[in-house]
Amino acid sequence: MSENKKIYREFPIENIVHRTASRPFSLYRTVVGKGESCALYPHCHPEAEIFYLEQGAVEFQVENRSFSLQAGEGIFIPPSQIHTAVNKTDETLSCCHRAVVFDTSMLEQNLPPYCQVYFAPLKLWRIDCVYPITLNNAENSRLLALMPSIFSLQKPALEQYELSLIGTLFLCWQELYNICFSKRNRSISDSSLRMEIQKILDFLQENFSDSITLSSLSKRAGFSESYFSHSFKNCTGYSPFEYLNRLRIVKSCEMLLRTDKKITEIASLCGFNNISYFNRTFYKIMGISPSGYRGSLGNPFPT
Repeated sequence: MSENKKIYREFPIENIVHRTASRPFSLYRTVVGKGESCALYPHCHPEAEIFYLEQGAVEFQVENRSFSLQAGEGIFIPPSQIHTAVNKTDETLSCCHRAVVFDTSMLEQNLPPYCQVYFAPLKLWRIDCVYPITLNNAENSRLLALMPSIFSLQKPALEQYELSLIGTLFLCWQELYNICFSKRNRSISDSSLRMEIQKILDFLQENFSDSITLSSLSKRAGFSESYFSHSFKNCTGYSPFEYLNRLRIVKSCEMLLRTDKKITEIASLCGFNNISYFNRTFYKIMGISPSGYRGSLGNPFPT
């Protein structure tokens, strides 16, 4: 692996560490000014997030999925999913939202090995693990009751609320598993297949800038091309090249954020040999041009 590839693979997607006093979580409160259109700039991070709308209305987008949220509702965003929000609040009011951003290993490491089933779908970057926590769904009643309690825990001293926060996140995770994650697990019940696909995902993380073909990936997995394509989409929710393009765009976002390299160079470093194709793919996934994304980072919102 070249030194450049190693450096860029290790960049965080956000220039923000979501930790408090070295803990693997952070709590945020953001007030969006009256009439401002952007409630949350396009970004992603390796931590999971629970977003809660305290006041106003937003159109929340996670990659190619959109969700209309009103005050008192929220959404769970899995790790490494690109998300943004547009302010739909009446111009006479401010929009206010809160978020807890946390490393899922904080929960995993406190559980025995047999409990890994509760986290399996998220390790595959499944878009269908995004879960809107809305008022019109009776299944969400417990989650809706738990979310305000998360954000009422902030006190001057971390030790006064840390265990309560972690405990509440465990309760939220159980609800999310019951309502959403367990259904995703049933679609990938073959653990050996899931492990093979996970190896391919690890390979793509390491080699995203290389020239990669469906044939080479299927041979690496030991499957026929048709079986590999079907299995990959069943496990991740993406076709192999939808996944690869998405990964490359996430990596390009890291470089746009952390370097002053020209966009053509970034496209090449991320495996795009055609700048027009890179621009089209970036806009399709991010909803903004590469130059527009780089410009939007001059005044980012907290999360």
